[in-house]
Amino acid sequence: MSLKSRFLRIALIVLGVLLFAGYFAFSTFFFNPFESSLGFDVAALAPRNVDFFVAKARLSDWLSPFPELKHKAALAKNPAWKSWIESPEYASLERDLQLEKNLKDLRVQLAQIPFGTDLLTVFGGSDLAIAGYFRGTDLQQSDWAVYGRANWMGKFAASALRHPGIVGLEKQGFHAAVEEEYVALSGGQLPRELYITRIKDVVVIATTPELAKKAHELDRKQYEDSLHQSANYHDFIQARERNADADEVEVYVNARKLVENLGFKGEWPNTKSQDFTPALLGRLFQLGSLKNVMGIVGIDGGVQADLHGEFSSELITKDQEKLYRMRGFDRAQLMSEAATLCPADAGLFVYAHAHVGDFLRQALGAMEPALRQNIEDAFRSTGEYQNLDQLVTQLDNAIKDRAVLIVRKNDYPPDAEGPKNHSDEPVPAVALVLWMKDPKIVDKIRQTIGEKGQQFGLKGRNETEIGYFKYFEAGYETREYWSGAIPGTGVIATVTAGEVLIVTNCVRMIAHLLKVQTQGGDKYPRLADDPRFESLVQSALPRSNVLAWMNPPVLAPILREELRWNAGSAVNVDWNAITPLEERKILQASYKGRAKEQLTEEERAAFETALDERLKQLEENFKNQQLPALAGERDRWLNWFEASDGVLTMLALDPKSWDFTLRAPIPLERK
Repeated sequence: MSLKSRFLRIALIVLGVLLFAGYFAFSTFFFNPFESSLGFDVAALAPRNVDFFVAKARLSDWLSPFPELKHKAALAKNPAWKSWIESPEYASLERDLQLEKNLKDLRVQLAQIPFGTDLLTVFGGSDLAIAGYFRGTDLQQSDWAVYGRANWMGKFAASALRHPGIVGLEKQGFHAAVEEEYVALSGGQLPRELYITRIKDVVVIATTPELAKKAHELDRKQYEDSLHQSANYHDFIQARERNADADEVEVYVNARKLVENLGFKGEWPNTKSQDFTPALLGRLFQLGSLKNVMGIVGIDGGVQADLHGEFSSELITKDQEKLYRMRGFDRAQLMSEAATLCPADAGLFVYAHAHVGDFLRQALGAMEPALRQNIEDAFRSTGEYQNLDQLVTQLDNAIKDRAVLIVRKNDYPPDAEGPKNHSDEPVPAVALVLWMKDPKIVDKIRQTIGEKGQQFGLKGRNETEIGYFKYFEAGYETREYWSGAIPGTGVIATVTAGEVLIVTNCVRMIAHLLKVQTQGGDKYPRLADDPRFESLVQSALPRSNVLAWMNPPVLAPILREELRWNAGSAVNVDWNAITPLEERKILQASYKGRAKEQLTEEERAAFETALDERLKQLEENFKNQQLPALAGERDRWLNWFEASDGVLTMLALDPKSWDFTLRAPIPLERK
């Protein structure tokens, strides 16, 4: 053997010994470089009985480089995002949380990470979760643990804590107490002591030693008592229909524990509220009856949520139990029965299944006593009813357990022969569609209201008319009820077509809906044929009790017009001071300064027209100036609402549980 070969052989042996010794030393002091990763989801290390759990895979797809939003440049071009960043709400949030300052400090600290590596590359970028227990009314007092998958640098950092002298923790103001299964880290700027441990490629950072030790216990017992192995996690998170990467946010909350620890007591919504909406909602649902919430939330191209919850059966009222027991409708019934009635350009479409009598009794109970009494007095005065309960019983026997609400822009040509004595409030065209069990009962009620119109505030064109008109339109019996109390249109029109009853505030909407139902096609397009709606329905619950479809490009302008009108009615203008000034301006400019009394009859008419136009323009200017202050916050909410191309929600109820679906596609960039 030559000298060169001998030296090469010796060098290889020495190198092998050094590599073996280095591997042995590294494995002893830090971790085995060849160890396998955790073969389960990180939820396998969280206890089954935690009060809350939130997890996200592929977090680096959201934040890259951490803590910057990956799509920040595209978001900057989105009008809704720009409106949010420039809003007072964001400024208040930034001020309270010091977002910019904290982000700046975080960037400085991240710059000190060795090799200039992004934090999410080291820890949690592929899988991150937080789980824990509520403790007291302050959520910051909660006990929690963070579970994150780490690369070799993250594993090295966690293992190095067991040798604080090597990494110089004391010099940085930290104190590390090394225990068998974790390292207790305190000092520095930590608000509370942390307990850090590692199981294969998952690093666990906990606020209590029990959570750190529990992760090891679950690992030893093959995760048999973990959240990951629970039936709820499997059925309503893991087994859900998910995207290809299964990277939606996973959520579990013990709602009962949350409410208790927040010290929340009493009813919510409040059934004794003076406002009708919360009083009614409180009769249909109570927060205290909610047991837990679990499911997935995605934001890939918008917001998608599939949530499941359980009720505490002992806290459900008999009325609620009866309402929740309704079987609801499936997709086929939705598309064939309800969505074929709705125009494709509707701003709002709601389809619900509920017993009419049960719902009406809850609605009447939520009304102000005086209003309910007035309604009862009106029906009693007809001589047909002794009380409202008798009317409700009749309606329950006459109407099936389903209803559709349709709202669209009121772009129908005005009825020249229609009512004039009503407010000029801008209102959308609204229709309530019901299915009849007994048309004779319905006709009797319609006839009673019309013939006793004075008791219900009906008023016609003159003193001889009672504001009730009955006629046939295209073979369908139509009845109109005129009243100045009906905003915007002054009319309620009803028609029975087959088993369908349509009630609307716009007469011409009746013909439109019937043509949509019977003809459809390009001339009268249906919501059922809208690809957006159909696609979202197919991805949502197969069966539900309530569905709501909102079309932001259509609905937002309707709401904004109403908001503008309400804000405009609140504009305070001193017309007594302004009008004489504007009169002098017009007289000076057009009539050589003559007084009004010196104008001819023809000139006086032209002057009054010019003054009226001028005052209307000034009123519009005042509205434009004061509207941002009067309606700014709500208008911003509408801007954010318009970021979506469509919003679909579905709710399925059962006396023991509920399921909720939300679909809101949001294009990242707007053209």
